[in-house]
Amino acid sequence: MTQETSCDYAVLEAALGSAGAMCRAAESHGLLCGIICAAGKSDEAQWLEQVLGDENTLSVASQTARDLLVSLYSRSLLQLNDADLGLQLLLPDDAALLYERSTALGEWCQGFLFGLAMGGIRNDPEPTGHMAEIMRDMFDISQARAEQVSSEAEESAYMEVAEYVRMCVLLCYEELQPVPTQGRLQ
Repeated sequence: MTQETSCDYAVLEAALGSAGAMCRAAESHGLLCGIICAAGKSDEAQWLEQVLGDENTLSVASQTARDLLVSLYSRSLLQLNDADLGLQLLLPDDAALLYERSTALGEWCQGFLFGLAMGGIRNDPEPTGHMAEIMRDMFDISQARAEQVSSEAEESAYMEVAEYVRMCVLLCYEELQPVPTQGRLQ
């Protein structure tokens, strides 16, 4: 995880808390990625309303949070379309306690599943391809939490799960929003 992403998480988390937002930082990013994966795009205003609340627009704190979210929106669109698979999940940095990081990863997955639903992906009919398995795994991860005390093995497991989630998101995006044949290099 890059330091830039880590710093952005803490700054956005504080801004969302000050603004009394409906979502925390990780969940808001998961929500955005889920909507984009499902629909190919996101209505920025709808996503902002879901994160901040529909009445939360007048305070300085909500405007600060909104500005950070708009930046996250733009960066996320670029990362999902990056040919080098550059998507970075918005999570606490590695210095945070494992419990905090695993809680945030669970919130990220919860937001992603909600975003898929907002974007039109439902369980009925059963999703095709890898989607059904990914949705089950994301649900399971959203429910899991690490213990307050962590070991080196748990740290390693967390990193593997976070990378698995990242790759699942990229796979979802590729499966749900395939590049047209004429758009590929021949």
